[in-house]
Amino acid sequence: MNTLSKRLLRLALVNILLVSLLAAGCFSGNKSGPMQESSPQSAYLTIKDSIGRTVTLPQKPERIVLLSPSFVNLLYSVDGKAVGRPSSKTGTIPQMAQSVPEVGFVYNINLEKLAALQPDLVIGVQGMHEKLVPSMESSGVPIIILRYKTLEDNIEVTRLLGSISGTQAKAEQVIQNIQSQIKTIIAKLPADKSRKVAILHATAKSVTVELDTTIAGSIAKELGLVNVAAGSMPVNADNDTVPYSMEKLVENDPDIMFVVTMGDKAEIEKRMWADVQSNPAWNSLRAVKQKKVYFLPSELFLLNPGLRMPEAVEYMARLAYPEVYGSAE
Repeated sequence: MNTLSKRLLRLALVNILLVSLLAAGCFSGNKSGPMQESSPQSAYLTIKDSIGRTVTLPQKPERIVLLSPSFVNLLYSVDGKAVGRPSSKTGTIPQMAQSVPEVGFVYNINLEKLAALQPDLVIGVQGMHEKLVPSMESSGVPIIILRYKTLEDNIEVTRLLGSISGTQAKAEQVIQNIQSQIKTIIAKLPADKSRKVAILHATAKSVTVELDTTIAGSIAKELGLVNVAAGSMPVNADNDTVPYSMEKLVENDPDIMFVVTMGDKAEIEKRMWADVQSNPAWNSLRAVKQKKVYFLPSELFLLNPGLRMPEAVEYMARLAYPEVYGSAE
């Protein structure tokens, strides 16, 4: 075989390989987001959710039910719409979604109300809605479970909602706006950022200590604060807190203590101050002596605040560095 024939044969083989790869969907004009995968040519979108499940949407969802108030804000910010949403006591639901039927509070979703809306996609939060997966799958309703705690999660979920709605460009605008606001806040940080903080997670029954992987923890890290629980081993892989230990707290002696409450804030705060007054160990803490124990607003720090993330960052910055940002209280 002469040289020209060999070149023609190689060219033919390359062309065959390219055609095969294109047919298999290995080349795509779309950039996949962090939680998206290459979809079959006939499918609208394939998503790998935060608990490792792969969910393929055959067509663009038209009847989306959201199980977190923050998801509602984000979906509408990228020009998407929902047919069902959670109830909310914090007034965080956007005006355009006020009339959307409710399916119960985020921690107590009403399955009958959810099913009655005949959704073609349900979006839930990791750590709360995994239990709904079997019933949704048995009904043939696609459901994705998304981790939604940190600053990074906020960006990824916004981008994914843009892909689901077919409004990727709008999603990127929203992301850029959030990042720009946070960048402006961070730019004011003082050179001395060595202040130690402890972030307590208090319910009516227990107190634990939050790691950097919570909303409050990730914001504290972004602000250069040193979380005394950082590097500690959580109870299990799905947990973002560690057991509360008075001895450890005294040993680390944080400069500031933040308290995230879940439940009746007034009752929890009353109980904790009663503990402070009755326990000499509490009174020995620097944060207590200097009156730097702050109860954080649940609407900003219990669940991901979504579009209000810059507000949450600035709120904590004001508590940690009032000499720079002014007081938050």
